[in-house]
Amino acid sequence: MDAAEMIKEEGLKKGFMLATLISTIAGTFITGINLYDRVVDQRRQHKMDRTQNKKIKELEARLGQAEEEKKRIKEAREQDKKRHSKKGRHRGSDDDSSSTSSSDDDDKHRRRRDRDLRRSLEYGGTSIQREFDRYIRNMGHQFAQGDLVAQTQLQSQIIILQSSVIKLLEEALITGNPPDISRLYNTSEFARQGSIRALQDQYQRMIQSAAGPPAPYPGPGGPVSSRPRAPIRRTSSTPSLRGSDRGSVYGRQQHQQQPHQQQRKALPAPSAAGGSVVSASRVGGSPLFCRYAEDLQRTAGAPFDLSDRQHCPACRAVLGFSNQSSWRIEKKVRLRADDRMSNRSSSRIRGDGRGGDDDEDGDSQVVTRSFILTPRFVAKCHREGPNGYACYLCNRNRDRDTICRSEEALVNHVASKHGVSEYVHERDIKEMAKTLPYR
Repeated sequence: MDAAEMIKEEGLKKGFMLATLISTIAGTFITGINLYDRVVDQRRQHKMDRTQNKKIKELEARLGQAEEEKKRIKEAREQDKKRHSKKGRHRGSDDDSSSTSSSDDDDKHRRRRDRDLRRSLEYGGTSIQREFDRYIRNMGHQFAQGDLVAQTQLQSQIIILQSSVIKLLEEALITGNPPDISRLYNTSEFARQGSIRALQDQYQRMIQSAAGPPAPYPGPGGPVSSRPRAPIRRTSSTPSLRGSDRGSVYGRQQHQQQPHQQQRKALPAPSAAGGSVVSASRVGGSPLFCRYAEDLQRTAGAPFDLSDRQHCPACRAVLGFSNQSSWRIEKKVRLRADDRMSNRSSSRIRGDGRGGDDDEDGDSQVVTRSFILTPRFVAKCHREGPNGYACYLCNRNRDRDTICRSEEALVNHVASKHGVSEYVHERDIKEMAKTLPYR
């Protein structure tokens, strides 16, 4: 290899440093699996040899006992001595049975630990590679280069794997002594979790650096929705004094809606009950959505992580939910008989899922469809700082935007003002597989 090729190869390695480290970690896990399989085969062979040696010794002992018994029969003529000899043999067989049972329990426990360790080694490399590939699809080749922090963290995980897992397994092969399975398992899990965490942290740093300092809205990235700004409807999570359970009204103002310069087809606008309309393209001088929410809206596959004390990575606002939060919404829809027979009810729903009039022909059935609002959906509705939430479904499908004070008010709004036809086209609202007939 000449100097030019060496320089070119070195440049490629620097350009894809993180990809090289991930490949090394995955290869180290594979090496660990191969070494572990060799250790298991070696231990199985040793066990087989010990079993054969034990059987040979048992046969020799039985032959010796037979010779002694033969001598006793010749020498002893009394019946009580023969009975005593038989009792001694019976006691010996009971002791062998108890020791065999204890050995079987130890073998089961050892096999279970071995199975857990191999599963950890096998899953570690694939899970890290899968996480890396997911970030590459979202961020491009820039993520493959990585920053110095991520490179250092991943290099430390490689050192841990090679100095602990690989070294212990190689020593077990050389000495023939069984390795410390618990230590190997804990080290493998620690390296897997540390590597994935390093990738997640780098992704968050890239998101924050890409956002940059606050800019006038709409900025260079622009909002996700291309429609002009429309009147905004505010809702609250506290009950209304007028008896409406949709949310109380604050800041009610009269406004004459201006015609849009760009015509588009829109779903029916939400009811005015429980909210007021204000005219503004920006609410209180701030954008409608936080920059992190806009990033989640633009990139459908962008990962979502609120593990940092439930803080937004862009505006650092404290959100009132975590990765494990979810909200369930149930909608009753009417299906025709031919829909049920063809198993394609989702494509022939009457109405928008909020219910409907009784079917005149009577050849229909009401079923309950359950949907889950994921924390990712709520996160991409949040506004910058303590400004609450703006409904993403209204922003995308309606002529007016809705602002909610809390996530509870947002969930109530989505449940009451939007229907199944909008849920099924939103990837962050998941439908539960099973539906039960409502009778």
